[in-house]
Order: sequence, then C-alpha cells, then structure tokens
Amino acid sequence: MLKLQQVMMTMRRMCSELELSKSQFGELTELIGIASLIVDSQSKILSINEIAAAMLGFKVEELQDTLLTHLVENGQGGLDQVLTFPLKSGKLESFEILFKGRSGRKSTLTIVPQSIEHSDGITRSMLLVLTEKNNRNALLQTLDRSEPKLQQFSNRLIAAHELELKRVSSELHDGIGQVLAMIKFMIEDAARQVKSGKPDEGAKILDETVVRLREAMNEVRRISIELRPSSLDDLGLIPTIQWHCRIYKKAYHDVRLNLDLDVIEAEVPEVLKLDIFRIIQEALNNVAKHAQASEVTVSLHVEHANMRLIIRDNGKGFDSNPLDFSTANQGGLGLKSMRERVESSAGNFWIQSGLNSGTRVEARWSLQAVVSGILV
Repeated sequence: MLKLQQVMMTMRRMCSELELSKSQFGELTELIGIASLIVDSQSKILSINEIAAAMLGFKVEELQDTLLTHLVENGQGGLDQVLTFPLKSGKLESFEILFKGRSGRKSTLTIVPQSIEHSDGITRSMLLVLTEKNNRNALLQTLDRSEPKLQQFSNRLIAAHELELKRVSSELHDGIGQVLAMIKFMIEDAARQVKSGKPDEGAKILDETVVRLREAMNEVRRISIELRPSSLDDLGLIPTIQWHCRIYKKAYHDVRLNLDLDVIEAEVPEVLKLDIFRIIQEALNNVAKHAQASEVTVSLHVEHANMRLIIRDNGKGFDSNPLDFSTANQGGLGLKSMRERVESSAGNFWIQSGLNSGTRVEARWSLQAVVSGILV
C-alpha cells in the first residue's frame, strides 16, 4: 500500500518543480487536482486518476492495466531508468517525456517519480506525478481569478465555526450549567439537613443528587459525541459508522438500512473521518425525518484513488433541479452544511432527487488532493 509520507515527499518535489510557494501550490492543487498514476516495473498502469487520464487523452478505464510505454513517442527517455527498480538508488530525478494521445496529439509532460516500498522493503511499483510546465502561467492566472471565491469560502467557514461555538456554548450554559447549579443547591440543602439533626432527610436529598449527576454525565457524553465521537480516535471511522447504524436501526424499525463499506481503515485520511461521519449522520437523519423511505443504503468505496461516499434512499424525494443551496438548510435538511463540509476538504458534492423517486447524496474526494492539502 502507498505510504502517506511517500506521497507527501512527491508533492513537495512537485511544488519545487513548479517553483510555487507552499500556499500557492496548496490552493492550486485544490483547484485543479493532481495528475498521478502508479505503475509496476514493466510500466503496467496499476492505478491512475481521472486528471492524469484526461491529460493523456483517455478515460481511466481505458488505461487501467495497459502499458505506459505504449503512449511514449520517440523512445522512452528517462522512463526505462526509473522503472528499473532493483538498480535505482538515491534521489530519483524528474524528467520530461513526449507522450502521444488517442487523437495523435503530442504533449511534453514533466514526470516526478517516487518509488513505493512494500512491507518487505522491496520496491515493486512507482508513483508518477504529471504536470505540464508550459501551463504554469495559465494556472497561476486561474488561481488569481479564483482568489475572491476562495476568500468568500474561507469567510463562510469561519462564520460556520463561530456559529457552532455559539451553539455549544448555549448547550453548556442551558444544559450542563443549570444541572450543576441544581446539584450545588441540593448538596447545600443536604448539608443543612444533616447539621440540623435530620440525617435521613439529608440522605434522601443526596440520593436524588446522584440521579442528577448521572443526567449531567449523560448530557456531557451527548455533547462530546456531537462534537467528535471518541470512537473515531479509539476505534476508527468504520467501527464508528457501524455503531451509529446499529443505533439507527434500533430507533427506526420501519427503515431498512444497508451498509456497503468496501474500504479499509488505513485508506481513509484522518482529515476526512469526521466529515464523512457527519455527512452520514446528517443524511440518515434526513431520511428518518423527511424522506418517508422504507430503505436506505450507505456506501463508502475507494475507486481509482477517489474516496466515494453515497447515501441513497427510496423515499418521496424533492425537486432538486435547480437546488438553491442558500436556502437548502430550511426545514432542517442541512444540505448546505454537508456541501461545505465536503468542499472544505477539497471534495465534490452532488444531490440527485426527484418527486417520488428517492434521493441520492454523493461526496467524492481525490485522495491525492486531500494529501496535498496536508502539506500547507
């Protein structure tokens, strides 16, 4: 499996090749993504993302398990040397190579290679990151034009964060604060009863105080889970999703819940775990409250270096064409907050729904783009 630090190393070198600052590179990758593929020692493409495939003029499925050398024009240049895994040592230098696309269009791409060591310490595959240096100025112009939009998005995130802090503050004051104040008075009352020679009355008050303490502990636990379930850190995302779905099934007997989690814990970046859980939580809540559905399916997959989350139901649906996200939170749907969660972590978000045809919520993240965002 590809090690996170190996990807990060490659991204840093990619940044150097483009001669961008770290902040520029981070914003740029969020806008345009990273073109990358993984090949074995025979140049067979083991994995390629949509950006790299499009750069070469193909679709992902057309290049999977094909030979990269078949796309090289006029010799293989530095490709042969890089793919000779047992002989390589030290730093792998970037190099330029001429590729030919499906239509015959030729393009010179810069390749930044990074070896992938397997658990036995032997290198059997290679991560290749592709870029067109001659597009650098155009890409920087795109970044400059996008700065106002990025600033607006940043402002919305700050406002959402402040609103969440205000909500938590209110819950602590109105919930825990009031319970603790009651407990304080009850203990003082129990102490007075004991001092006045009425120990039995004092004991009764203390028994009731224990009940109130349990309520306060449950409230603290509830708020803590809402902020971040401890099981995410203790057990991981997959067990946390399974735990939440078990509770959901017990609460809503009329809704059949199907889980399709075709992913292992190590494949999910830490920065995505809370967002994925919250989106599932919000979407399932919508199904229970609004959809009038008899069945809902939660799917989490990794496909072609993309993390895909899909929640679909067979409920009454709604008219999502066009969907105004500025008012989408009215009625408690929380669609705007779900979208902002996904986009804040460099992902894409879609809603598909229609009257009496169910609803499909999908979020997709490029794992390379997520990793590159960690660098800045």
